[in-house]
Amino acid sequence: MERRKFRPCRFVCLLLLSATFCLTLGYLLGKFVFDSASDSPGNILSYCKNTCPFANNGVCDEGRRSNSTGPGILRISYKLVTCDLGTDCADCGAWKSSEEPTWLKEGGKEGPIALLNNRQIEIRVKSANVAMPGVLPFAFAYTDPKKDVDVSHHFETSGVVERGITKVFYNIFKGRCFRSDGRRALFVDVGGNFGWFSILAASMGCRVIVFEPVPQFRAFLEYNVLLNGLQHLVDIVESVVSHKTGGPELKLVVPSKGIWGTAGIDGLNIDVSINSDNEEILVKSVTLDEVVSEDVLLLKVDVEGWEWSVIKGAETLLAKYNVENVVMEYSPGVGERSQRFDDMLSTINMLIDLVKGGFRIGHITEYNMFDPLESPLSKYEEVTNRNLKFDLRDLQLYMSRQLGCPPPIKNNDYNCNGVPEDLSPRSFRSVIGHNTNVWAAKNSSTLLMLEGVVGMIGLDEPAETYMATKILNHGMGRRHCMGIEPKYQVHHRCPCSNKAVCGETEKTVVQMAKEGKISSNYIIS
Repeated sequence: MERRKFRPCRFVCLLLLSATFCLTLGYLLGKFVFDSASDSPGNILSYCKNTCPFANNGVCDEGRRSNSTGPGILRISYKLVTCDLGTDCADCGAWKSSEEPTWLKEGGKEGPIALLNNRQIEIRVKSANVAMPGVLPFAFAYTDPKKDVDVSHHFETSGVVERGITKVFYNIFKGRCFRSDGRRALFVDVGGNFGWFSILAASMGCRVIVFEPVPQFRAFLEYNVLLNGLQHLVDIVESVVSHKTGGPELKLVVPSKGIWGTAGIDGLNIDVSINSDNEEILVKSVTLDEVVSEDVLLLKVDVEGWEWSVIKGAETLLAKYNVENVVMEYSPGVGERSQRFDDMLSTINMLIDLVKGGFRIGHITEYNMFDPLESPLSKYEEVTNRNLKFDLRDLQLYMSRQLGCPPPIKNNDYNCNGVPEDLSPRSFRSVIGHNTNVWAAKNSSTLLMLEGVVGMIGLDEPAETYMATKILNHGMGRRHCMGIEPKYQVHHRCPCSNKAVCGETEKTVVQMAKEGKISSNYIIS
């Protein structure tokens, strides 16, 4: 009989039944390994001022526990922050940092918390729910989830942001942030937002270059980096990333309510049905080729439909250096909403060019919210250039207003040129609502596991196939069939659920498909 090994750390944690103790012990052990590597923080100095308007009120308002650094930031419930680090010394004690921030210097610029206070933006901070091997525990600042129903809502409710993508990133970073030559691997974060993925990467030991042009987002990002003592690993760039530089500044539109993360170039992805109180700012642009000239473990791009421009500006980086993984939002719905046909074409060609450059692409879809972040990754369907040929053809038809024309049924419920209804069911676009996420990895990658090919109908299924066959109970755009009104179900390639409403339409359309009369059932060899 195998004798079980005695594990003193686990025994002590169970004995004390203290989550804080276990997290703190993990922090100290992890930090010992973390700071032994290259790019360690160097000399730690103390900073102690009382320049915050809320100083000397008996409460530490900097977001850290008084007279503590490191594990002192760990907490389950959130704390409101009203003072920049090092400015509430009387209540918090001295703040320890490897470098003096500008707001503590005479005549320096305002700190990130002061900036957010001046904009009347609430700052909350609490510990992230990332108790996983290889992750140094960290705290994360966010805002009122009623104002930001995206990042802040995710973090408030679960302690994690975008759980499915976080799981992918954790598996990419795990055991790979420290290279065999002693250097740290690089994570490039384009569209850093509040800094969730940058903090995760740095807390696992990676170096980070993060681009965030929106001032209030960058304030949260900067505070998160400093609060967790990761400034020696994270470089923050204020520019927009684009495919060209040196031209006129680009216009960013930033919502102050709703989904803050939809801020982007010209406000292309902002939902106009929401009163967002938008702000417009002009920002200079750079290309990735200008900034990054080395191997990259992971390139993340999330810029609300502007991904094609970022990738186009990284042609040299992708060709000359080893960019092992690219994870990005893929947003065909942005171009459709704004009717920017050139952007729509560039978005499709972006994926085609990545495949030609030696990447294989997986479609990141649903995840189990109860699935541990450290559990094995799922297998993803592959996005192939065969699929993307249908995307290109559909775009040509859409631009000429001939997508799905002529309609098989002539009534007001079955018009043509509808998205996603009239798309080819073999296209990648056919499985997307508005946007989605993709993971591109070099052919040699052992992490990205692929199984099958995207599409609502298989690439090699007969041309007469009409009903969606790939995803059970789902029709075009990956919409659940039971969530579609019966009069629209057949158009979405769903079986009719109410024969009195759509039974005859179903019979007619299925028969026309057998006769080769459904225009969107075209085949490309």
